[in-house]
Amino acid sequence: MHNLLHTEENAVDRLSQLGIQLPVLRESVWQGYLARSRTTANHPSISRGIIMWAETVAVLREQLRPEGWRKSDKGNYELTVNDENALAIVVTTGDDATGMVGPTPSNKCPKGINTAEAIEANNQLDMFSELLQAIEENQGLTTWVLLMHLAANEVRCELSLPSSISNGKINGWKERIVLPSMPLDDDSVQIDLPDLPDIEVPIKKKA
Repeated sequence: MHNLLHTEENAVDRLSQLGIQLPVLRESVWQGYLARSRTTANHPSISRGIIMWAETVAVLREQLRPEGWRKSDKGNYELTVNDENALAIVVTTGDDATGMVGPTPSNKCPKGINTAEAIEANNQLDMFSELLQAIEENQGLTTWVLLMHLAANEVRCELSLPSSISNGKINGWKERIVLPSMPLDDDSVQIDLPDLPDIEVPIKKKA
């Protein structure tokens, strides 16, 4: 399906329109990868993907919270939500086409009813754009997917807006924002974080 594709500087501009900084997304995925890399052969094999996903979600929420975003886990559907702009981000593992300009990516594992309903809501918001304000007041959200893929020598990711799904696999995108890949064999990789407020952690002495 034909979609809008944003890469390089164009991606930065589009993210800014959504109120998101590129380093926030890259750092979230990178920290997810680092958490996964700390697992050992003694970890259950299934846990590695879960750990990467969970850490990415957590870091994304921590970074976006000062910008007015909040967590939502209604129905165990883990979202990061910006109520003011009626936006939501869901994190998932993507297939080999994730972060690639040519092929059409999809989610690696089939998704359920929550994702299907989110995509249906995306389409309804697009069809009735003239009623956008009324829809937003009814808590309608446009849900973007942060796809991430761990390849042999790099981590690729993109923030994209799904338009269709079949048998749990997303097969169409309205818009794709492809982010720069993060090589795994280059020690010079550096991700600059935006300035964030200090978080005070209370320390209690043991009784």
